[in-house]
Amino acid sequence: MKKIIEILGLKVNLEDCKSAIDEIERRIQKRDSTVYVTLMSANNLVNAQRDSYFKKVSNSAFLALPDGMPLVWISRAKGAKAIRRRTYGPTLMYKFFDKTFQKNYKHFFYGGKKGVAKKLKGVFESKFPGVKIVGTYCPPFRKLSEEEDKRVCKIINSSGADIVWVGLGAPKQEMWMYEHRDKLKASVLIGVGAAFDFHAGNLKQAPELMQNAGLEWLFRLVLEPRRLWKRYLIGNSMLIYWLTRELFSRKN
Repeated sequence: MKKIIEILGLKVNLEDCKSAIDEIERRIQKRDSTVYVTLMSANNLVNAQRDSYFKKVSNSAFLALPDGMPLVWISRAKGAKAIRRRTYGPTLMYKFFDKTFQKNYKHFFYGGKKGVAKKLKGVFESKFPGVKIVGTYCPPFRKLSEEEDKRVCKIINSSGADIVWVGLGAPKQEMWMYEHRDKLKASVLIGVGAAFDFHAGNLKQAPELMQNAGLEWLFRLVLEPRRLWKRYLIGNSMLIYWLTRELFSRKN
């Protein structure tokens, strides 16, 4: 049975990388309906408070893993003392390939800027000889037409992929997985955000010390201030407000 805690109305599965990989493998071997995995960050919590539809999307995930250190700290404050580390999306992706690349699972990369998914395919095929990456697709940044969307689903389904790794960024990737789970034949869809850029060598990851201290957001803000300042400065302030309000409402 999966261990679950609730934060601001969102379920979070208290799984580390190893147990999450085990759960995903069991789902692939079951070969049942398509499910999806989200990597929960502070930004996901903020988006869910602003958008009830996104909250529904998040709570419908097969696994909603604690990607950000704030979720680890909040979970521990709520009594989940066993959780010590986050389940970081790029690490989950790399460890999954490292553990399973000889098991003949078929992978598809969906997302990223133009050329990133193909570059990532080359990187992983070099690191994991024999791994089966059966396709890549980089969608435009606009909304796809109905015909374009049908064509994308056909490409993914025709590839025979067991896992579709989705790198669209939050909340777009979570919405996409939720809305396509009944259109795709893959066993699992996994939203890993910037992992495509990190593993392809297009973006630097924060030093491990900053990651463990919960300061990865600051590192990324320095690298991409124009794109991320609202998410981190305004979003983090709102998250503190909502958490404080929840704390005091429970005391009263």
